[in-house]
Amino acid sequence: MSIDLHIQPQLEAIAARARAQPDGTLFGHAQRQWREKTRLELGLATERPIIATGHQTLLWHPGILIKYMVMDAVADSNDFGRANLIVDQHVDHYGAFDVPIRRGDGSLAVRSVELAPSRKDVPMGLQGAFTPSRDPMHLPFACESVREGVQRIFAAVHRHADAPNAALQMAMVLSELMARWVKPVTNVTATDLGQTALGRALLQAMADDPHACAEAYNAAVAEVAEAGIGPLLVRDDYVELPLWRIRPDGRRMRAYDNDAQAVLDDPSLPPLLPRALFMTALVRLGMCDVFIHGTGGANYDRAMEIWIRNWLGVEVAPIAVATATLRLPLGVDQPGDVVQTQHEARRIWHDPESVTGGTSPGEQKHAMLKQVDGLPRRSPQRKAAFFQMHQQLEQLRRVHVEAVQQAHKRVEQARRAVSDAAIAQRRDWPFALYPNEMIDALATAVSTCHIS
Repeated sequence: MSIDLHIQPQLEAIAARARAQPDGTLFGHAQRQWREKTRLELGLATERPIIATGHQTLLWHPGILIKYMVMDAVADSNDFGRANLIVDQHVDHYGAFDVPIRRGDGSLAVRSVELAPSRKDVPMGLQGAFTPSRDPMHLPFACESVREGVQRIFAAVHRHADAPNAALQMAMVLSELMARWVKPVTNVTATDLGQTALGRALLQAMADDPHACAEAYNAAVAEVAEAGIGPLLVRDDYVELPLWRIRPDGRRMRAYDNDAQAVLDDPSLPPLLPRALFMTALVRLGMCDVFIHGTGGANYDRAMEIWIRNWLGVEVAPIAVATATLRLPLGVDQPGDVVQTQHEARRIWHDPESVTGGTSPGEQKHAMLKQVDGLPRRSPQRKAAFFQMHQQLEQLRRVHVEAVQQAHKRVEQARRAVSDAAIAQRRDWPFALYPNEMIDALATAVSTCHIS
């Protein structure tokens, strides 16, 4: 078993980062005061540093699970607090996950298993908890750990069907599935963050000068163009802000400065939800002392750091980065050369004599090619000779039918091997589908890791 593990910086350095916090002034108060107030509001520890991580409440692969393992390892060895960010404003399909299956001929395929249908453009936090309507256990799963993992997933989803919403239900499911390796942790939703005093103060700053906010944001995302974050729309009469507003039908829409002012004027209106960079700004200004990102999050969050520095003149809490690659034990060998196998099959099809050895083309085809070549181009005689050659080749294929069939079979086997290898190389299966022993090894690698 091979584990590709990346943790940056080493665990001891993550702890050191948590103890060295920025302490500028934000809206007339020291940043440490904002951190303490935010954590009190969220029910988090205030007397010790907090290590946090988070993700959409989907069925994570091991590369995301490792963030929680790192959080646990650092918190346990330093007596730090822990917090989990639930990205409850996530939309799009969340109620399905892929599993590898094995066809009747032994080859691999991928099947999507549905937990529940989801409403398009409606945040998970606004969709109800659910009970799966289909039992997938009839599927020919590729290995026993996949079968057992699917059973655990469905059982956990059923157990938490009384959750307040789909986002919290899946957070509870993930917590249960992680329990062998990760301790229970205090959950904080993105919606919770937006309702803190810090969230409201930042919202007020956006409404007071939306152009300053948006222009600093756009300059930051342009500086980190590789993160692929689009700019905010800025016009003389209205300005887009890094927020979502919720329509009466529950759908998530982009928000503008007039939406921010309306919510500030009338607290009975549905709250605005933070978009990605505003969410991580709240996390790293108030919720935690170190946030553990994956490689993608670490990339786009550089834009947030620049935005907050240029807009508000303060620094945010530092990050660490953790990811891993782990592959299911599907028993797939390295595929052979498909192109060469296809070339051999074509040679046998067009020159069946070649299966007996010797040169190619074989003696009969060589003679027929010579005859065709000796006749005038576009003449009826040349056309007849060409047609006669192909009739003779068809007869030779019947003589060597077994060799021709075996050549085509080898091509199909080579193609299947390439397809199987592509499936076996996937790293994004839900971690619950892996054998416990593989995830145990991952947890051990994290706890003993000293990668700088």
